[in-house]
Parts: sequence; structure tokens; C-alpha cells
Amino acid sequence: MSTVTTLIKPIEITRSGIFKAAPVGTSFDASLLAPNIYLAEDRFLKDFINKAFYDDLVLQKNTVPSNYNPQLGAIVLAYPTLPLYENLWTQALLPFLSRAVYWQSLPSIVLQAGSIGLYTNNSEFSQSAGISGLKFMLDNELQNLERTKSIIINFLCDNKTDYPLFSTTGYCSDCEEEPKLLAKSGFITYKKK
Repeated sequence: MSTVTTLIKPIEITRSGIFKAAPVGTSFDASLLAPNIYLAEDRFLKDFINKAFYDDLVLQKNTVPSNYNPQLGAIVLAYPTLPLYENLWTQALLPFLSRAVYWQSLPSIVLQAGSIGLYTNNSEFSQSAGISGLKFMLDNELQNLERTKSIIINFLCDNKTDYPLFSTTGYCSDCEEEPKLLAKSGFITYKKK
């Protein structure tokens, strides 16, 4: 039996406290997110964080899931001995990955499969937003992810000396003009050094 190693843990998404990384509360069932973590990291993070950097982020990360919500227990830093990684985690990767996992999980949260086929969940005290609500959230979250990805890449490019494992190839330029990505707009802007 193999275990997939991932950077973010399900409980880090639901109990992120003041960071409110994804639109889920502390009572949300984290097991609904767990099966989608690897897929979300593969789709949204590993396409711009090269393998060496990703592997180092996983290796250096605290084995105890991070917690930034003092109401849920002791504060646990993800990278207690590496302040640059901790800053990258709290300011960029935790919220980005939380939303990526939420986006990846949303269809299977809204729609359930049973012997009657697919159905939406309803309870006595709430009503499902249905397929139109699902489509709205998927579109909205995907736009947020695309914008955030370009912000993270630009941050890593601007701080490439602090993150030497980040492969700048294709994202950063060492010439007179430095490209800046603008989401998936197809435009590249340049700033003079």
C-alpha cells in the first residue's frame, strides 16, 4: 500500500484561522478534501514549482500540520526553522493550495453518486445551490487561482535569490527587461530595471 505525499494536509485547509484560506469552516469535513489534494497540487502548483523546489518544501515542512488558529490549539508553524519558507507558505502557498483543493473537490462535494445516479445534497436546514451554484463557484475560484498563481510567480521571480530552488526558466528573465505574467491573459508586461 502506497501513500501519496502532499504539501498541504486536509486539516490545514479547514482550520487555518485568520488566514481563512478557503471558503470552508472549521466544522467542514476535511475528509471530503483529502482525495483531491494530490490532483490539485499536480494541476495548480507543480506546473510552475519545479520538482526539486516542491520536494524541498515537502521535506522541510513540519510533520505536524500547521495551525494558525489559537482557538483550535497551539500555534504550529509549517516551517519553524525557515522563515523565508514560512513567509511563502502563510502569504502565498497555504491560501493558494487551499483554494486549489477546494476547487478540485467542489464537484464531488456538491454532487454525490448513489444507486439512483448523481444527486445534489439537501438537508433539513439548508438547500443546495445546485448545478448553477457549482458552476459559479468553479468559475470564480478558477479566476482567483489564476490571478494568485501569477502573483506567486512574480513574488518568486522578485525574490529568486531567497528561493534558489525555484526554476526561473520560462518565468523570470535576467536581461534588461523582466517579464511579468498577467494571469492567463496572454499579455506579458515588462518593467525596466
